Formats: sequence, structure tokens, C-alpha cells
Amino acid sequence: MPTTAEQLHALLHRFDKTRLPEIQKAAEAGDPRAQFQLGALYANGKGVSQDSDQALHWLRAAAEQGWVAAQTLLGWCYVQREGFVHDPSEAHRWYSSAAEHGDADAMCALGDLYAQGAGAIEKNTQAMLHWYQQAANNNHPKAQYMLGKLLAEGSLVAQNDEAAFQWLSLAIISGSELAQKELAMLSARVDSQTLQDWKDRMLAQMQPTH
Repeated sequence: MPTTAEQLHALLHRFDKTRLPEIQKAAEAGDPRAQFQLGALYANGKGVSQDSDQALHWLRAAAEQGWVAAQTLLGWCYVQREGFVHDPSEAHRWYSSAAEHGDADAMCALGDLYAQGAGAIEKNTQAMLHWYQQAANNNHPKAQYMLGKLLAEGSLVAQNDEAAFQWLSLAIISGSELAQKELAMLSARVDSQTLQDWKDRMLAQMQPTH
């Protein structure tokens, strides 16, 4: 299943303004995909003037019909977007629904929400780690980077340099530029033989089992 970020990227970068009447008509007829698309367009001011009320209206319509990407984007709007009402509890509600349906972006967003704490959502290290782990297991680059960084620092969780090395390496494979810097700092404090041992064990773990 494409993540919310992937669906957004596809929509915004391939959008043809001549399709707007077709999307509007389908959204008004109750099509959740069209409702998500219309809400995303209003949220980003793509093909239409940016309008937070219209964005929330259409995203909520799609989210209530179970459209997972709309649920995640709705959460983002409530905590990350300027011009939108800041409501961490509503963000948590929609992130949780999307995460339960397998969206790695929502899983990582829940990790961020528990890491930062906001409004009625208190900081919760255990919940943060749980959702970062879930997202990381679904190849989410930011979640993999965050796990690696936390394990390398050893402030909120027990320090584990080898596990940090593995997660940061996976994050780089997944496209995280931040992980490259973090891995360089970690590698600088470890001798070359230890690094090679970590690489060998990681490659062995990645080999398919028969």
C-alpha cells in the first residue's frame, strides 16, 4: 500500500488543473478517493486557493469513510500545518486509525507525537518507541533514523551502538540523508574491526532464509 506521502507526491506533482471539475464532482458524489484528493489540493493550495476549512471538510469526509491517507493527512493538518487549528487530540485520533490500517507515515507520526507531547497527549517513551519500531519495520526512513539516533545517544533508551548502526544503515538505504550524518558520527567512535563485524552480522541477518 502506498504511504500517504507517496500518494500526496503523486497527486501534487502530476496534477492537471483540467481534472479539478471531475474531482470536485466525484467528491460531492461521495467518492472517498476524490474527497482525499480535493482536501489535499485545498490543504496545499494546488490548483485552488489554499483553504483550511475546505481541506478539513473534504479530508474528514474521506477519513470517515476509511480512506487511510486522508486520515493521516488530517492528522498532519491538525499538528503540522500553518493556518490550521492546532488539535493534537484529533491528530492522535486519526493517526491511530491510519496506523492500525498499516500506514507507516501514521505510525511514525504517532511516534513523533509521543516524543514531543502536545496538548492532552503526554510524552510517552514506551509508546514513542513502539510506533517508531512499527514504522521502521515497514521501511519508513525517518522512523529508522529516529530509532538509530535514540539507540546511539542512549538518553531515552539503553545505548546499543550495533542496533543503532543497523537502523541507521537501513534508514540510508530507505533514503534518509540525516541518517548519513548520524552514522558517520557513530562510526567515528568505533574501531574498524568492530564496524566490519557489525556489517557482517547485518548482512547475515538480511540473507533470505530457506
